[in-house]
Amino acid sequence: MTFKSLKEILKLTSVVFTVITIFQLITKQSLDNEKICELLALSLSFSLIKIVINKYIISKDSIFNPLLYIIVICLMIAASNYLFNWNMSLLLMLSTFIEVILIYICVRLINYQYEKIDVKKMNEILDRNRQNKNQQ
Repeated sequence: MTFKSLKEILKLTSVVFTVITIFQLITKQSLDNEKICELLALSLSFSLIKIVINKYIISKDSIFNPLLYIIVICLMIAASNYLFNWNMSLLLMLSTFIEVILIYICVRLINYQYEKIDVKKMNEILDRNRQNKNQQ
């Protein structure tokens, strides 16, 4: 695993964890240390799955990429409900799936802003390199 992949995974994990935690606070869910650790583990899992989907299953440009990712996340939440004994009702599960879609949209918007900043930095470096090349 390269440093670039690790950086991408950690950045995505932090964004996903932050957005999930904010949604938990907005919906007035109880957040104890155990729940926060579970959410962090889920966020890391979601990030790793996203990287695997992008690299090995479906390209980033495909329309099915976000759809597959959202389906996998919903299945993971359903599995986590039983694994972590969250005891979620069917109605709560459905509302959680709607939250997943909203969280996905928020994360995409935040990542878009990060990507814009990265592109701007790369363009500045290219401009400096061109100027240095022209001066020589």
